[in-house]
Amino acid sequence: MSSVDMKIDETGKRIVPVLAAVLRQLCQRNDPIPLDHRMITKFHALRAPAISICDYLERIAKYAGCSGECFVLCLIFIDRVIQANHFVVNSLNVHRLIITSVMLAAKFFDDAYFNNAYYGKVGGIPCKEINSLEVEFLFMLNFNLFVDTTTYNQYFRELTNHATAHNLARSTSNRLLPAPLKAP
Repeated sequence: MSSVDMKIDETGKRIVPVLAAVLRQLCQRNDPIPLDHRMITKFHALRAPAISICDYLERIAKYAGCSGECFVLCLIFIDRVIQANHFVVNSLNVHRLIITSVMLAAKFFDDAYFNNAYYGKVGGIPCKEINSLEVEFLFMLNFNLFVDTTTYNQYFRELTNHATAHNLARSTSNRLLPAPLKAP
């Protein structure tokens, strides 16, 4: 996939601000929780990046060229990490979680995707570190990237409901977000 041909997927364009709002609210809720040294992972930075979650997701959507569905999968994967590992998402780790989960979603779901070095460059993370984050994330998910249609549609509906409740929809049509996936 050439960067010249790259354009933001319409689904991604609509989902990104909603996903950003959900993750921002999660961080706002969790940031006051004192950080226990035993809870620090490879995903934790020493300080929160200056770039907002929304700007970071928009950057990924612009340069990663992945499908919009990858952003729904990103949320599903992060939620699985939280549930399976009692992981606390906060401002120190959310950016690394985002780029890693979007990269894995693109590799798993999309037909065309970039190499880790490219995703690292998009996310502002050295190649060696993005490789390490990928392995760590896969272990945290027990290598389970499969998402059934029912689960995908449930998360999609929740994002749609969140967009409606918080007036986050940005669409030129009457549709809030594109239709959910249909079962095969």
